[in-house]
Amino acid sequence: MGLKEEAAKVLNAAYQVALYAPNSVCSHQEFIDYVIDNTHLTYKYILFTAILSKATDESINPLCLQKQSTLSGAYDARTVCHKVIVPFEMEVLDKALGGSNEPFLNKPARFPELDKNNAVRRGNDQAILNALCDNLPMICSSTDAYQCLVYLLCKLIKIRDQKQQLTTFTIDDSTNTPAKLWQYINEALKRSYEGEVLTLMIAGIYHLRYIYNPDVVVEVHPVNQSGASGREVSDLDIYLKEKLISSNELKDKGYSEPDVRHAAGKVMSAGGSGMLFIEGPRGEKNGDFVPAIQNEYMSRNFMLRVLSYQFFVSSMLPSLEVIDCEEFVRFILETARETKFKEEVIHYLDGLAQKIFGLTRD
Repeated sequence: MGLKEEAAKVLNAAYQVALYAPNSVCSHQEFIDYVIDNTHLTYKYILFTAILSKATDESINPLCLQKQSTLSGAYDARTVCHKVIVPFEMEVLDKALGGSNEPFLNKPARFPELDKNNAVRRGNDQAILNALCDNLPMICSSTDAYQCLVYLLCKLIKIRDQKQQLTTFTIDDSTNTPAKLWQYINEALKRSYEGEVLTLMIAGIYHLRYIYNPDVVVEVHPVNQSGASGREVSDLDIYLKEKLISSNELKDKGYSEPDVRHAAGKVMSAGGSGMLFIEGPRGEKNGDFVPAIQNEYMSRNFMLRVLSYQFFVSSMLPSLEVIDCEEFVRFILETARETKFKEEVIHYLDGLAQKIFGLTRD
């Protein structure tokens, strides 16, 4: 039996332990909490993979990401992650880790092994990488790793259960009209929460637009946390089968021409051909530069448009195939929780849905 099959057995056994011992602890829980409670998805999967693999085979080196690593104990971490952890997380943990289909395709997992000198963004990404490099070698035995695995699963079970409770509700079909959803969005945007509300409202509209296309991913990045995702391009990126098809920079505060240029530059560098720069109610521009900059980028074969959220939403709503307010609210609450948005934002939007849509829970 290979590592993949053995790892699946260990994972299922540890899950049963975690179910019946939800308060299990381990000697590395502060480190595990730091990685899992952070915002970088790829490093969460790397941690899970390293711990599971070490619990399965004590000879593996938890720093290794590929068989090609020259370190002793190299193994195929990608297969363990994609063939064991990903389906388990989808089917059993309800995407508690973040719901990535192929996390080891992202840049931080493409190195032979974890090393502090790997090319990552400075700041948060580097800090998490450093923590992994410092702490994973301290998990020396399969017994120690198994205890870490049980603790990690306890944590993910709690995240799953909280998520399910948050998103288990009913909204009557009678609210499923463009006018009612427009009312909710406008009311919600009376508060900004540092741009988090604007991000969720625009993301929710995109979710309804692509609701019947399972190959489309609406990827929201934490507001004011540059580099929180390994493939972040703009505040809100839309991918079709891993291909970037839409980039959206969202601004609910004052901004200037350099802000627009910086955002457009990131999209161009990522190979994008256009970007929407969407203003929230507080998104006031400093100067009359928009027509000129739009024309300039058009001449460079890049479609840049600066527009208000009212224009975007009122243009999109009448053309949506489905207006499903229950699905809209479920998506924005799930996204807010998974992206580590402020708890007060979640409570605010939940309460507003109760007021406007009549959201109820059993």
